[in-house]
This record gives sequence, structure tokens and C-alpha cells, in this order.
Amino acid sequence: MVSSLIYYKDTHEFYDKHYNEIEDIRCQLEDDGIEVNLPKCSDLKNFYAWLSFEQCAYEIYNDLRMDGR
Repeated sequence: MVSSLIYYKDTHEFYDKHYNEIEDIRCQLEDDGIEVNLPKCSDLKNFYAWLSFEQCAYEIYNDLRMDGR
């Protein structure tokens, strides 16, 4: 589905390019009381790239759903 985030090389570039935005998302989740459980044996750049992508997709979905009432 997300061809630009298939390989670690891709997710690392995405993370490096969008670091500040990813940190904003991470901080907002914490402020909202959402605990982000980091995997023990995972690549953190990959994890945060996907976390931020999925959170943005979730927010877009909710916005579209609310507009379609």
C-alpha cells in the first residue's frame, strides 16, 4: 500500500526528513495519554516512521468521517 516505505532505507530517509514532525506526533500522543510501546528488537527509525504515517492516516480518516456526518 505504501510503496515509498517498503525498505529500511526508505523509512530511515523518511524519518530523517520529517524528524521534527515525527517528534511533534510522538509528543502529542504522550500528551493525550497514549503510551507508545517501543519494540525491544526493532529499528527505531523504522518504528517511528510507521507510527507517524499510521497516526496521520488515522487522523485523516477521522476528519473525513466527521465531515461526512
